[in-house]
Amino acid sequence: MTALCTKTHSVGKARFLMALSLLALCLSACSINPATGEKQFAGFMPPEEENRVGAAQHPQIIAGFGGEYNNPKIQAYVREIGARVSKQTERPDVKYQFFLLDTPMLNAFAVPGGYIYTTRGVLEAANSESELAAVLAHEVGHITARHSAERYSRDVLTAIGTIAATAAIGNAAASEVIGLGANLYSKSYSRGQESQADDLGIRYLSRSGYDTFAMTGFLSQLEADHKLQQKIAGTGNQESAPSFFATHPNTEKRVVDASNIASKYPKGSSHVGRDRHLRMIDGLLYGESGKQGFSRGQTFYHPELGFTFTVPKGYQIINQPHQVSAVSKNGSVMMLDIDANPAHKNPYEYLTQVWLKDQPEMNPPETLSIHGMRAATTFFNGELNGQLVSIRVLAIQYSPDQIYRFQLAIPQNSTTSVINDLKQSTYSFRRMTSAEKKSIKPQKLKVITARAGDTVTTLSNRMDFDTLKTERFLALNGIKTGEKIISGHKYKIVTAGR
Repeated sequence: MTALCTKTHSVGKARFLMALSLLALCLSACSINPATGEKQFAGFMPPEEENRVGAAQHPQIIAGFGGEYNNPKIQAYVREIGARVSKQTERPDVKYQFFLLDTPMLNAFAVPGGYIYTTRGVLEAANSESELAAVLAHEVGHITARHSAERYSRDVLTAIGTIAATAAIGNAAASEVIGLGANLYSKSYSRGQESQADDLGIRYLSRSGYDTFAMTGFLSQLEADHKLQQKIAGTGNQESAPSFFATHPNTEKRVVDASNIASKYPKGSSHVGRDRHLRMIDGLLYGESGKQGFSRGQTFYHPELGFTFTVPKGYQIINQPHQVSAVSKNGSVMMLDIDANPAHKNPYEYLTQVWLKDQPEMNPPETLSIHGMRAATTFFNGELNGQLVSIRVLAIQYSPDQIYRFQLAIPQNSTTSVINDLKQSTYSFRRMTSAEKKSIKPQKLKVITARAGDTVTTLSNRMDFDTLKTERFLALNGIKTGEKIISGHKYKIVTAGR
């Protein structure tokens, strides 16, 4: 016992001394950032490590966001603007690379090593070349300020500090360091870092000859889109922010600050590029693509996988990479996903022997046929978000080795009508016909020129939506309520795909 305790104490002391040595070494490794002029601690991620991390994460990001948008002309447009603003940085050692991701998500982010990503959603929201340049310049600012490297190094330093504080009792706190470098792009920056990236981005806009107020314009556009999404979802929840705000904290002060910074630069003849941007995005895919599946009203279509189904009125369809959900204000939730069936079990066997084999409270499954496909269904009681619900499941044998699975969570006080509507929704699942696959296409962005007599109402009526046409048109074009349409100006609308 004594020998063991002595050994543990020695190991703990060694860890303690090593941690202290690392702390001392790292604290002396601060450097002056050439872009900000500030002393910065990024000792745990030197530039060569930034390149390695970025290269390692790049293929994962491309795969995780639906791949690159398959349009060389648009990709070249994004790269051209990115190159224009990144030439103005204080870090010529960085090889800046720009990628357009095939997702309607309104987001942009950067990872170490100069990898900068934006989405179709950003191109759709931007109303000028300068606004797109502002987004890219902001991300370039994060790279030149080395915010990811700084954040990572401070996380590691905190972990080492934990080791130093606990090493004497043998705590293996070093494991906290593992994984700190993963998914840097998904972690929110601090407000100070966001403000600094705005400042640097506006600097690069000015040096590139772009409108320095484009940053303020795009932030205002994001806010308008945020309010529209709340209205579409019917939540009114001020805390539910779109994806861009999830990684880029937004405040009214930030918008004001960006405007104040922009006003300090000479106005001169700055480039806006509104018409060019609208020409470039004319015909751009809008919303979800055919390979991801998309909704039209209350019906979801997936031409690539070849299926469709319809959800009840009042349900919002949420399309995610591995499942499709529909939610209602009454608390009901429906989810569809796919599971492999390598043993080629029939739906009844799949329910009882695979999916629900450990669910003793389920009722005996019922077998049925849905549009010629074998299926089985059952139900049991459960809980969702602390609420008692009835769980109903349906397994459909789409092919010998594939099972499509519906899961319904229905509050136990629901009416018979609510229950029947959801059941009928699952029974609407069917294969798309060849004609449907050819004729039902994703929506597209169309740029039109306003004619004499056009109003917000006449142009809004051309939007391919069943609800909130005016609100969608105003948000898409950055138009304030009461603002008039200008004859001869170009505007964006959303049309049915052809």
